Amino acid sequence: MLRVALAGLRAHTARLLLTACAIMVGVSFLAGSLVYGDTARAAFYDDLARSARNVDLVIRPTTGLLDPSVTERVRAVPGVRAVDPRVVGALGVLDAGGRLLTRDGHVGYGLSLPGAPALSRFDVARGRLPAAPGEVALDRKTVEDQKFGINTPLRVLDRQGAPHDLTLVGVLDLGVNRQFNGSAVAALTTGDLTALTGTSRYTEIAVSVAPGTDPERVRAAVPDARVLPAAQVRAELAWRAGKYVDGFLRVLIAFGLVALTVSGFVIYNTFAMLAAQRGRELALLRCVGASRLQVFGAVLTEAAGLGVVASLGGLALSLLVGWGLLVSREFVGARIPAHALVVGGPTVAVAVGFGTLLALAGAVVPAFGASRVPPLTALRHAAALEARGRPRAVRLGVAGTLAAVGAGCGAVGTAGGFGGLPLVLGGAMLVFLGFAAAAPLVVGRLVALVGWVPGRLLGAPVRLAAVNARRNPRRTAATTTALMIGVTLMSLFSVLLATARTQSGVELRENFRVDFRVAPAAPVGAVSERTRVRAVVPREVMTALRTHPEFDVVAPVRTAALGGGRTVWSVAPEGLRGPIRPEVTAGDLGALGPGTVALHRDPGRRLGDQVALGPLGTLTVVALYDDAPVDGGVLVSWDQFDRTYGAGDAHLVLVTATGTPVEARQVLDEVVRAYPLLQVTGEADQAEALAGSLDQLLGIFAALLGMSVLIAVFGIGNTLALSVLERTAESATLRALGLSRRQLRGMLLAEAGLMGAVGAGSGAVFGGAVGWAAALGLINAYGHGSPTVPWGQLALFATVATVAAMTAAVLPARHAARASIVTAVSQP
Repeated sequence: MLRVALAGLRAHTARLLLTACAIMVGVSFLAGSLVYGDTARAAFYDDLARSARNVDLVIRPTTGLLDPSVTERVRAVPGVRAVDPRVVGALGVLDAGGRLLTRDGHVGYGLSLPGAPALSRFDVARGRLPAAPGEVALDRKTVEDQKFGINTPLRVLDRQGAPHDLTLVGVLDLGVNRQFNGSAVAALTTGDLTALTGTSRYTEIAVSVAPGTDPERVRAAVPDARVLPAAQVRAELAWRAGKYVDGFLRVLIAFGLVALTVSGFVIYNTFAMLAAQRGRELALLRCVGASRLQVFGAVLTEAAGLGVVASLGGLALSLLVGWGLLVSREFVGARIPAHALVVGGPTVAVAVGFGTLLALAGAVVPAFGASRVPPLTALRHAAALEARGRPRAVRLGVAGTLAAVGAGCGAVGTAGGFGGLPLVLGGAMLVFLGFAAAAPLVVGRLVALVGWVPGRLLGAPVRLAAVNARRNPRRTAATTTALMIGVTLMSLFSVLLATARTQSGVELRENFRVDFRVAPAAPVGAVSERTRVRAVVPREVMTALRTHPEFDVVAPVRTAALGGGRTVWSVAPEGLRGPIRPEVTAGDLGALGPGTVALHRDPGRRLGDQVALGPLGTLTVVALYDDAPVDGGVLVSWDQFDRTYGAGDAHLVLVTATGTPVEARQVLDEVVRAYPLLQVTGEADQAEALAGSLDQLLGIFAALLGMSVLIAVFGIGNTLALSVLERTAESATLRALGLSRRQLRGMLLAEAGLMGAVGAGSGAVFGGAVGWAAALGLINAYGHGSPTVPWGQLALFATVATVAAMTAAVLPARHAARASIVTAVSQP
């Protein structure tokens, strides 16, 4: 029977080709994701390991920073060969236009020069390291992005925000600079670093020791510090490298499993059709003595062989997929260090194992059906051997039960807010399974409905296509369901992201009720609490703004951390008027004063409650508010804030314009130009950034789910190719009765189009409905209004998927049209 199975594979290679392609695509995506993960993890590890080259021990403080005296104690330990005390401080670097360079709210970093060349945490790409005061070396990415030149002036800011001119003498190679968050990084002499950053103590000390040196000697010399061996440092670096990769990798694996699920539908359909078409062959095997178990095993052996071969092809293709994922991450701003592709043993095992198991799982039901073919069936036509499904009543009962339970879960989950989201998605899964169970009974009617108008307009070929698509409901159902999965998920994410865009716009208009915000480009503690920069708005800025008629309200805001994730804020009295005033849901902000507080909406709080708020003491609640232009759950009066924290400069200034925002923005930029630590943001800036992020996210999801749609398209092409072989004589008869080659091709293309339209349309409707329910649950928890359904995007997804399905039918249609009528009619 093994020889029979292998012979079957050879004999039906062409029929299995598209199925193999479907397995290859699914396996390649899953394995490619693992290749991406292994490669990115190795690349980040190598990049981070720059700081640990030739390092045997790392000394770190238990709290705060290390005192310089620690270095001398370590150097005095016998066996210590080299020591590199490392200083890191906040250092603002200005661009050519005089603006502060920041990344995600972080200013730049100033680093000390290496205490020993062998222990340097960076390389010199061009030029040299600073050798005298007034010289600086800057990281390569900042130099390239800002087009700085060697031996040219570079302006930096000290911790008080005062500018200083240095000479750029070298370019540092820090890899992708994940250790410093991609911020500008400068290396300076010890004197300049201390003067500019205000710190001379060390964040860590790297140590190289002679072979055989006992680390306990170093620990004994610095009992007040932590001494980490190189192995522990490498383990920490590996953990950090994985942290940069694992989140996106989990998303990729999830989409890979979706693609493999779609492949399972294609495999099932293929082997079901092959079992029906090979009914005579399988029955003759029974006649010559093969048992049911042997026939069952032969079909599964064919499936296993197909799975292994296709999985190996998918493994080879995964190298291209992994490379593509690495490159694509560059386009979304996630820089990954250059590294050779890494293919680990687990990747090979997962690729071959998943592909083979998937092929076996998809072939089990068809193989079981094939083993039940009676020997006398060998005398019948293969078309009569199609396996029968479950009784109609059973299908409807199962489908109805699953759909009812799923809909109930969705309704309960929608009312449950964010916590009910898993219930909504679980209910959607049950509804989908119910649809899959009822699909053989429903899809035929949907095909007839979709094809009714085209059939009346385009004539007999389209009407014949609708009849052909309905003649085998189980086959059509499996084909359309595979396509439905990908389009459903695309539509789901499309609705969620469209709703997020709309809701964010509403929240932005409600919360950003000022025209502009003036704030430090880097907040307090952006680097660390011990290397802080001056993160306030100078009073001179507010004084200058108030002299311009383009501005109506200029309101300073001060904030402070209360602990427990809460922030207290206060705005000057003029800020509690007009558009800046928070939306009060209970009480009166006019009652704010010493001993009182307004809280962000909290179901557990009532007016008159006494609330203990740390340094503020116990205050009485006089108002509850909802939306406000400042993040912070606790609002106190300006006098109360000054009494508790002392008078000081504002951390934020809210500005409203009297005229057009464009004119006001020009004046505001001119005033702020003299303060490089400050940045101005407006509602348009926030909206543009948000829209760009959401569009990017939608593009990523669409690209990932496109793999599932591609596999489903392979399935449609495979179904039609096998149908063409199965209906050879029938097609020839139609030709003999007057159907032209062009009409025959049109009939097959229309059949693919109808299946694609039903699958894609059902996916768009179902995915849109699930997305609407999930979005409604999130709105109930965090917003107000109603979900947004992007009808244009859903229609686009359905149209593209339908056209792709028709494209997959081009080759089978051409093959059918070219067949000789006489030869085809003579076939059994």
